[in-house]
Amino acid sequence: MTWSRLSFVGLLAYFGLAIVPELWPAFGQVPLFLLYQLSVPLVVFVLCAIGVSSGVGWIVARHRHSAPQPSISSVFRAALVGLLFFALSVGFVALVSRGLPTGSHVLHFDRAAWLAPTSSEHVAGDITPRQKMLGDVVAHVLPQHSRAEIEQLLGPSLDTRYFESTGRDLIYVLGPERDSLFGIDSEWLLIWLDERGDFRRFAISTD
Repeated sequence: MTWSRLSFVGLLAYFGLAIVPELWPAFGQVPLFLLYQLSVPLVVFVLCAIGVSSGVGWIVARHRHSAPQPSISSVFRAALVGLLFFALSVGFVALVSRGLPTGSHVLHFDRAAWLAPTSSEHVAGDITPRQKMLGDVVAHVLPQHSRAEIEQLLGPSLDTRYFESTGRDLIYVLGPERDSLFGIDSEWLLIWLDERGDFRRFAISTD
C-alpha cells in the first residue's frame, strides 16, 4: 500500500472515531476519547497549514513552468482528503444527533425504564437510560400530547426551582452533563406548553 493510501486510511479512521459515540455512548466516556476530542482542532489546523503550504508550492512550480514535485502533489491531496473526512464526520454526527447530545438515539422509549429510580443516575463509563432514550422521547412522546399525557408517560414533573425563570412548564433530570470535558453539571429536559396545555417546545439545559 502506498504512502498516500496509508495516509487516506489513517485519516478516515481518525475522523471516523467521532461517529462511534453516537452508536456506542460508552466509548465517548473513555478518557482516551476526551484526549482525541482535544486533538481534533490541532490536527485540522495542521492539515490546513500543510494544504496551504503545499498548495503554494504547487502554484509556484506552475508559475515557473516546471512540473510540481510528486511529493508536493501527494501531500496536498492528503491534506485536502483529510479536511474532507473531517467535514464529512462533522456533517454525519450532526445528521445522526439531530441537535441532541451524543448518544440520544440509542434506545427507544420504554416507560418502565424511564420511570426506574436509577434511570437518571450516573453510570460509570456510560450515559444514563434516559439520555439514551431522549431522541425517541422528543420525537414521539412529546409532540401532540397534553400535560396530563406527558406526565402519565414520563412521570410527574420535578418540584424544583431550576430554570423557573425560563417559564418552562415541565422539567425532568436526564443525568450527568454530556459532551463536556468535565461534566460536573446535570442535564435537564425542559418542556413548554401552549395556552391549551399541549406540548409546544423543548430544550436541553445544564445547571
